[in-house]
Amino acid sequence: MAERRSPAEKPRVVMEVGRYFGYGLTWALSTAFFLFLGWLLDRWLGTLPLFVVLGAVVGAGAGFYSLYYHLVIEPRERRRREAGGNNG
Repeated sequence: MAERRSPAEKPRVVMEVGRYFGYGLTWALSTAFFLFLGWLLDRWLGTLPLFVVLGAVVGAGAGFYSLYYHLVIEPRERRRREAGGNNG
């Protein structure tokens, strides 16, 4: 049987889903943006696919760092601040 959620929990779940969806969207859009910039640069210089590939790698790396920061580093720093604030 399915577990029922209270009405107060539903907005919280929707907010969490939206937050994580936003992180994934940031990764995808940064990859697409840098890929597009690489494509423009390649068209201008006539070096296809050099900067397309480089742009995709840079964009994916930047998106991954943003994802990693929000999911790993930020919560760790928040816990560290909270633990330090309670001790003194």
